[in-house]
Amino acid sequence: MPVPQRVEQVPSPPLSAGTGPLPDRPGFVSLVGAGPGCPDLITVRGLRALAAAEVVLYDALLDPSFAGLFPEGALAIPVGKRCGKGGTEQADIHRLMIEHARAGRRVARLKGGDPLIFGRGGEEALALEAAGIPFDVIPGVSALQGAAAGAGFPLTHREVSRRITVLEGHHLPATAAAWRDLAASGGTLAVYMGTRTLRTLARELLDHGAPPTLPVALVEQAQCPGQTSTFSTLAHAASGALLPATGGPGILFLGESLHHRFHPTQEIPHEPTALVPGSPREARARGGRRERRAG
Repeated sequence: MPVPQRVEQVPSPPLSAGTGPLPDRPGFVSLVGAGPGCPDLITVRGLRALAAAEVVLYDALLDPSFAGLFPEGALAIPVGKRCGKGGTEQADIHRLMIEHARAGRRVARLKGGDPLIFGRGGEEALALEAAGIPFDVIPGVSALQGAAAGAGFPLTHREVSRRITVLEGHHLPATAAAWRDLAASGGTLAVYMGTRTLRTLARELLDHGAPPTLPVALVEQAQCPGQTSTFSTLAHAASGALLPATGGPGILFLGESLHHRFHPTQEIPHEPTALVPGSPREARARGGRRERRAG
């Protein structure tokens, strides 16, 4: 994500060992789930925590218009990580949260999606707890929910899918037994960060008993400008016919619930800034969603 113009990318301050005098006012850290990308899916509680922050440590996958929700005068530091492109080390993120909180500041650690679903929020919470820093965790709409809602299909459907299995695409199952269980699960399978391994995943499921006609959807840039939903089948995905349409993050879905698609009417998005008095500006409107078929 390009660094917004009004937010300066500043070097981290030198960190103390924490042995000096404590500030009069204790600091506090909020691990805030920002939702899958666009600002109007952040929760009211998350928006309030952000409005009260003196330091914002934000992820790379957030829409640039989130900067309009940062409080005036707050120190905003990008700490995102992108696959294959480097970024801030996790230990440095822990270090920044702890140091700013020890200096008596309110910190918003703004994380894409939900902090506790493939967001390393558990690691950050444990680091804060070990350091004796008061904190809370504010859940967010996950990419799992945002992508399905944006593409128009249910994650569960009565008499069709009664379970959801969530995988991380960089670490697929390693045994034949695990693949057989997935192929026979009968529910909805969602794979985060699955664009690079989707062909391998499709082949393994096909080889271990999943039907070739099983519906597959690849949703990229969920709930963001340029969201793209590509629908296909397991056989086509295994043959390499299902390819990413963008360079953005993607989540893969497989299951019979995808047959029960709907087509919501796109309205003008809600304005999250209206919920918090004094918020800097309105979020930008979204649009331009695309749908296509592969194979």
